[in-house]
Amino acid sequence: MSSIAQRLGREVIDTVSRQFYAQIRVHPQLAPIFAVVHDWPRHEAHISHFWWTVLGGDAYLDNQYNVARKHLDIGVTPALVDEWLALFEPIVRRHVASPDADEWLRKARMIGQSIALMNTPLD
Repeated sequence: MSSIAQRLGREVIDTVSRQFYAQIRVHPQLAPIFAVVHDWPRHEAHISHFWWTVLGGDAYLDNQYNVARKHLDIGVTPALVDEWLALFEPIVRRHVASPDADEWLRKARMIGQSIALMNTPLD
């Protein structure tokens, strides 16, 4: 059985990443947070590789990922995670048919939850 990554191919994953970050750069709440990114093509390639591996593709780069920590470090809050997911879902659905889109978005929500949990104060 092939992975979602293999069924979609790198081009689709790259397209989703590029379109998503194009919207991030103009989003009123997310753009200021992501202003720390200075090399967008490199960042998009990094994230495309991340999604490729999350969706079951074999790594083709030697990248390390600590998604929750990176997003915590730049100040991503649970509310911003919700904004992130609201931007991400329609882009995925535009380029990916169900059930692959559903599975990709399930994984995105899980990642979003881990980011939100790291940035939720303990009482």
